[in-house]
Amino acid sequence: MKEEYTPRKTFFSLPQEKQAKLTEVAIEEFAQAGYHKASINRIVERLGIAKGSIYQYFHNKEHLFLYIFSYGIKLAKQVLKPIETAEGDFFEKLKASLKAGIRFIKEHPAIYHIYLKILFEDRVPGRQHLIKAIRFYSREYLLPLLEEAQKKGEIRKDIDLEMAAFMLDAMMERLLQAYVLPYLDAVGIYQADEKRLDEIISSWLSLVKKGLADACKGRAN
Repeated sequence: MKEEYTPRKTFFSLPQEKQAKLTEVAIEEFAQAGYHKASINRIVERLGIAKGSIYQYFHNKEHLFLYIFSYGIKLAKQVLKPIETAEGDFFEKLKASLKAGIRFIKEHPAIYHIYLKILFEDRVPGRQHLIKAIRFYSREYLLPLLEEAQKKGEIRKDIDLEMAAFMLDAMMERLLQAYVLPYLDAVGIYQADEKRLDEIISSWLSLVKKGLADACKGRAN
């Protein structure tokens, strides 16, 4: 599940600006058209290169798509990595993680739309594997935070951490989707401003705390 999809070696011989431009154009094409309708012809036309040139860097459209997927995962990891070692308790890190997710969507909307197309379109190569890879990474991110919190006494000792990671992932995923997709929004989070986002996240964290921590305090009292 930790595999990365890399271009051919010739791709890395390109100047950095050309690598970045090719990646940007491919992201926009897959975000707008989805995998099945995405066109290598449109990509090379925008880049101003011969169609054969792109096959020097990628075997085919699927290889290019998987590289873009891997690139998006790498960016997401970069956003979340500082939170793992940041100061603050588990619930502060959880809040920071959700806000980082929203910030990622704002900064990389096309990449997030590619992810949504993977989720909701069935004509994507290796779709189940890609979704599983994302969920695996989410588990690998949340579980150590939960384990650390349990050791510090921030959450209850009787919590099933695997189940907690699964449920937190599902809840955070739904909140992020509702921020982008109005038909999934039932709490007023769709394109909400910072003030409304803080209200929603605080309300959500209050419920999470009651399940993971407050019951433990109640028994102690």
